[in-house]
Amino acid sequence: MKRSRKIAALLLAAAMCGTALLSSGCGESSSSHRDMTDYEASIYSPEVPESRVDENTPGEVKEGVVGTTVNYNDKVEVTLNKLLEIDDVDKTTYRVIIAEMTISNKTSEKIDCSTLAHFRAEIDGKEETGPTRDVQAAVAARRYYSTINNTDMQPLNQPIQGGETVTGYVYIFAPTSWKSMSLVYIPYRYYNTDRIVFDINESELEHYSGKLN
Repeated sequence: MKRSRKIAALLLAAAMCGTALLSSGCGESSSSHRDMTDYEASIYSPEVPESRVDENTPGEVKEGVVGTTVNYNDKVEVTLNKLLEIDDVDKTTYRVIIAEMTISNKTSEKIDCSTLAHFRAEIDGKEETGPTRDVQAAVAARRYYSTINNTDMQPLNQPIQGGETVTGYVYIFAPTSWKSMSLVYIPYRYYNTDRIVFDINESELEHYSGKLN
């Protein structure tokens, strides 16, 4: 039987926000409450098949960089449009990087896309899910798009129907000092471990130095 992870995802978000409260006061203002509500509302949790691939199974790896489109087996095309760093955070302890991406479903069947399931960050050789699920990074990204006030850009948390193209963003909670970083996208997670890996270089980061709302 397939089961939904919506409740589990919301519990995870609440637990992470509890940690964020200790370090950033994310519950101290009405705007922060709205940010958290927006974050919870944006969560899309795909159903997980009962029989799914072992995540330790080696898969195909395709590599890309900012400004390139990567074709995955004529099923999915992914473009990393832009890399942005938000400067209005406590950069003595962490950094927030946003990757704006366009994903095209070239098949006739729906595919899932969720920051909770389909994205990871590889930082200094260690691949983790935490950096692309972090509440502080999610809130900073939401505030950035609210501040610039000229876009309806949303996080990549949605099903993508056959033939559909969507543009959205992924956020990364990064350490202050890092030597290497990549954004990992696993388009058919639970069904195979093939991944598209986009390298992130300091020289490619655009910076937003204004104040966030």
